[in-house]
Amino acid sequence: MRLSELRILYEVLDDNRDRVKRAIESINLNLVSVDDFENDNWLADGLRYYGGDDYVVDHYGNVLDRDNAFYCNGEDDWFSDDDSVIVYEHRSETRYSQRWAERHDDLSFYRGEYYDSDALEYHDLVWLEDDGEICPRDEAYYHDGSGYYSYPPDDDHEEYVRGYHNGSYQSKKFDNKSKYSIGYEIEKEDADVLESINIQDFEEDTGYLWRKESDSSLNSDCGYELISPTFELNIAKIFEHIESNKILVRHINARISPRCGGHIHLSEKGLNGNQLFDKIKGYTPLFYALYYGRVDRNYSKGKSNRDLECDNEKYQAIKIHHDRVEFRIISAVPNITTLKWRTKLLMMILQNPTNDIIRAYYNVDTKFTKLLKQTYSDEKLLVLKQRFIDFTIKFEGLDINDKK
Repeated sequence: MRLSELRILYEVLDDNRDRVKRAIESINLNLVSVDDFENDNWLADGLRYYGGDDYVVDHYGNVLDRDNAFYCNGEDDWFSDDDSVIVYEHRSETRYSQRWAERHDDLSFYRGEYYDSDALEYHDLVWLEDDGEICPRDEAYYHDGSGYYSYPPDDDHEEYVRGYHNGSYQSKKFDNKSKYSIGYEIEKEDADVLESINIQDFEEDTGYLWRKESDSSLNSDCGYELISPTFELNIAKIFEHIESNKILVRHINARISPRCGGHIHLSEKGLNGNQLFDKIKGYTPLFYALYYGRVDRNYSKGKSNRDLECDNEKYQAIKIHHDRVEFRIISAVPNITTLKWRTKLLMMILQNPTNDIIRAYYNVDTKFTKLLKQTYSDEKLLVLKQRFIDFTIKFEGLDINDKK
């Protein structure tokens, strides 16, 4: 770097050597240029600097690549593409933030999109009397005389799936050496896979251990939810069990949509759900950082650790059951490789437990780096760590930077 360029950086950054050092690192990563600093066209997130033409600051204070962000006119602010939803207002289709849509009680939610009352009519959608859900008019059953709609008497896909939560949970032990257990809920929307095998054959071919169910949050034409047995947490043997079964491989590698999720349940012998959560709750901001697009969703609400414990609502990001902890915030499972990576991450958390967020951040910054780099580039790993810091400030009121 030329001396003249260094002078510009020192002048713009108030002769702060640490800030200049981070600026040079950012320039070397092609995130910003000296011209950006000279023209006062730059952004910062605490660790890196970014050019104002290519990056924006979103509503939550995160620096985003402009190509992965959008401007929400309803909020008069920037949001990540992952935070966007489609809102139908009569005949128009507008992109808004999830936050904006959820704050408007006059909107109805259907298959990942929002509708006002005129748009429901225009798109030929109706309310179902059974449970208050929305359905295409031609898929609903109209009750003459009573004047209301409900689900049709028969399920067209009943030969491929069981009803929602229709059956008992199974367990799978290996050598009974691990004190931990894990279970998966894997949602998919793939008509070809759904209809590739009838439910009786699926259950027989998977040893009557796995369940395949319908779920009202998914597209009824192609959606299904796989519920695994509660596995003894032995990663090698869990995935030997899965990968040796072609039926499971195809179902887990099936297509997904934004409606799908991938909840994971953890338990530990001798501990109830509250005790296990208290043991590992230092990592809550890590889950928010990993799955930040789901933090403010109505089905996985982000909260402080205290509120997660005290409220314990069904639809919060981490749900505490009497005998286990359910991570609802985890997004859809695209394939077995991702499922295995998530399992390894949870094992690392269990092997390095802490209820202290500062200690958890230190572990993520050191012990977890090798595993995280299997999925995140160096640049994206820096962004992930910054999100950890940002969500700690947002939910816990604690600035990790002040404690370093």
